[in-house]
Amino acid sequence: MSQKIAVALIHGVGNQGPEFADIMTSELYEAFSDLLPNDDKSVHDKMTIRPVYWADILARKQRVLWNILRHEDGLGLNTLRNFMMNFVGDATAYQPGRSRREIYERIHTRLATVLHELAEEAGPEAPLCVVAHSLGTVIAHNFFFDLGEILCETPEQLSSLSSCETGQTLALFYTMGSPLALWSMRYDNYIPIPFPGSALAELYPTLKPQWINYYDKDDVLAFPIRAISRGHFQLAKEGLLKDRQVNVGNLFRSWNPLSHMGYWKDKDVVKPIAQSLFDAWQAANPSTKDL
Repeated sequence: MSQKIAVALIHGVGNQGPEFADIMTSELYEAFSDLLPNDDKSVHDKMTIRPVYWADILARKQRVLWNILRHEDGLGLNTLRNFMMNFVGDATAYQPGRSRREIYERIHTRLATVLHELAEEAGPEAPLCVVAHSLGTVIAHNFFFDLGEILCETPEQLSSLSSCETGQTLALFYTMGSPLALWSMRYDNYIPIPFPGSALAELYPTLKPQWINYYDKDDVLAFPIRAISRGHFQLAKEGLLKDRQVNVGNLFRSWNPLSHMGYWKDKDVVKPIAQSLFDAWQAANPSTKDL
């Protein structure tokens, strides 16, 4: 049996439900399958995809507050205002304080749980791909940064976890509509996550890691990230990190800030990710190179 690729999909702002990843999951499986020979369509034997759903942790508070404020006199642009409230509300609630980290840790626990499930199904040393949107890119960045610090300072804390669960096999990282540039303003020296994972080169020497940051120029929450710190610039200089501009959203959203919600379904995002997943699977299984 071949070595599977483990894929985690992390949502961002908006009124998300547990089904947020259904469309992208289906399209990734389909696009991956299209790259296989006609006599081999066993895509689920080669790749496992799991969503990281965390919106319910904050949903009730936001719903109550919005129902109060939207009836106030003088407020307009309710659709855009609700969108901004979701983003600012989520970001504010998620941001950890010195003595209050409950929400931060609850959300990170959701991600850790999904990585554990992926490691069980795809294997403890499975190449890991993370696809994150909006605030989800910040969540993923913080999660793997925190893991990197633990691995450097007190690795024994993670001795019971697999390489996949601890990000040591992180091979592919896709950030969509990312506000990391805004988040970086919280720090004097913003340091990127350890990328690629520290065990990747030894386990899969021919697998080419990549971090692609997709952004739409009309998406006011999305920014290029290669220049937000020296560390990110160095990753870009080494060819590991690339900013890629795309035009996402439908006729009514592609030209305005609501394009922020269009990355999940856009072919210019989904198809290249599927191709990279296929390439990573081939690299992890050298005998398949002739497919």
